[in-house]
Amino acid sequence: MKKKYVIIGLGDLGRSIAQSLGKSGSEVLAIDVDEDAVNDIKDLVDTAVRADSTDEKALTMLGIDGTVDAAIVAIGPDKFETTILTSVLLLEKKVKKVVARASSELQENILKKLGVHQVLIPEVQVARQIISLVTSQDVLDTITLGEDYNIVHLKNPRAFIGKSLQELDLRIRYNVNLITIKRMSKSYKGSAQEPHVEIYGVPTASTILEENDVLIVFGRDKDIKKIVE
Repeated sequence: MKKKYVIIGLGDLGRSIAQSLGKSGSEVLAIDVDEDAVNDIKDLVDTAVRADSTDEKALTMLGIDGTVDAAIVAIGPDKFETTILTSVLLLEKKVKKVVARASSELQENILKKLGVHQVLIPEVQVARQIISLVTSQDVLDTITLGEDYNIVHLKNPRAFIGKSLQELDLRIRYNVNLITIKRMSKSYKGSAQEPHVEIYGVPTASTILEENDVLIVFGRDKDIKKIVE
């Protein structure tokens, strides 16, 4: 059964989210008060409509209720009152998960007190990603999850090469979890030997780390930094 998502606010952030969810095969309803924004996305999602998200009757007519898996309120930061009203209506309609955009810690606190399940502050999250990327050559990519938790693609530290995961004991020593490993291997095409990346799968305690491995780890930013320092 397809997941059902609603995206409200089709600026750069909302449009990007709607487009990505549309590509994933999910059922996506995109909403904005701007007709041009709706027209720009209509071919990339299941349904795109011009509507006022603070109008309860409009949301009801669009079938927004407890069957919606998640609603993302991506309205611009200059319309925070609209974000509040929209979020409250979505919560009243028992949407399973309401995610809303904020532009400051104060706005984040307000939305959480209203009962919003998750709050995004894009500028802060992007800044954290950039800082991680530019301050360490070992960090290849970062996905910020909120509350200082990240998923990080990390070059295998020199001290880890040739050691097993049991020896390293990442969870106990560093308080991070290894999700999987990207491993460089070599494949043969005719006489040529070309490197390519393979996902190792689910690593076990006996897995030995190799020089060119990329570790995909989950944990708090401060704990992941202990590995690269």
